[in-house]
Amino acid sequence: MFTGRWALALTLAVCALTACANGGGLSAPPQNSGGGTGTSPLPADTIGLSIPTSSIGVENDPVWGTISGFTQTNTSQVLAFAPGTKITVQNLSSTDLHTFNVIALTSGPPPNFPQAPNLSFTAKGHGQLGTGYASGIINPNKSVTVTLSKPGIYLIGCAFHYSIGMRDVIQVSASATPGPQATAPPSPAARSDALPALVDQTGRQFTLASLHGAPAIVTFVSAHCTDACPLVNAQFAMAARELKRRGSKAHLLTVTLDPEHDSPSAMRAIARTFGADPHTWLVASGRPADVNAIAHAFGVVAIAGKSGYREQHTTFVYELDAAGTLVKTTMASSDLADEMVDTLAGRVAVAQ
Repeated sequence: MFTGRWALALTLAVCALTACANGGGLSAPPQNSGGGTGTSPLPADTIGLSIPTSSIGVENDPVWGTISGFTQTNTSQVLAFAPGTKITVQNLSSTDLHTFNVIALTSGPPPNFPQAPNLSFTAKGHGQLGTGYASGIINPNKSVTVTLSKPGIYLIGCAFHYSIGMRDVIQVSASATPGPQATAPPSPAARSDALPALVDQTGRQFTLASLHGAPAIVTFVSAHCTDACPLVNAQFAMAARELKRRGSKAHLLTVTLDPEHDSPSAMRAIARTFGADPHTWLVASGRPADVNAIAHAFGVVAIAGKSGYREQHTTFVYELDAAGTLVKTTMASSDLADEMVDTLAGRVAVAQ
């Protein structure tokens, strides 16, 4: 149900970065991607909003550093308009909620984005951009308008997805020009059969290609996360038991997103705690370079905290069809176990 789903989503946001859209580059059909499109130029005086790891990409701007999730054209970029411009803020997603919030007024780089600002989900500022402005919730494929009446340099963010890096800079000045475009997201041509090997809870090496022939659902967790990840693990455990009861050939796969700290033995401990049967549910780590390559292909975002562990991270689940192609990416929810079982039951295995 909607209430339970978003209750869990807000819980996940406390300790881990949440996510609710297409998280990466494993060739997802556009009609099922769930994220912002970010692929076509927007109308003049329009800002598009989208999940950072969707095709909108992430920009390491030479002046402002890492910004993402907001664009005037195709992919993430620093925003800039002349004073007095009335702009349209468009939610590019067909499924996700976003906001456009002013975090602070700044004099220049570096932006010094606060770690956990209090961003409003309700509209503030009467449609005039300024300190404290908030668009309110912008529903999928909907938009709001705002007038840029006050010159300045503003730090902006999305109240739903600030913690996964959905933040940017908007400059309102007479000489304003947009910043550079983001680097491309992971290649949409990337497929699971091109990815390196992992090590499961039994110590066996395997690849995602070895799972071809039956559908699969993949997620990424940290063994050191004590809030969001155990909830996702519990959902996978329930789904795995039901799939096994039904005699399903579908696979569940949990991969560490912090391979520098989560060795195969650490993931084996998770498998033991949640009773993961390797015939149905693989719990994996591997060489850091290999795990990181796989996480990058899926568009996983994981940020190290002061402890050195990747304490902030996206929490997506990725559905692969029997050919190993990503067909849908969704956010973890309180209904995840039932959703996974229903989804996999509707997928047909293919002959290998």
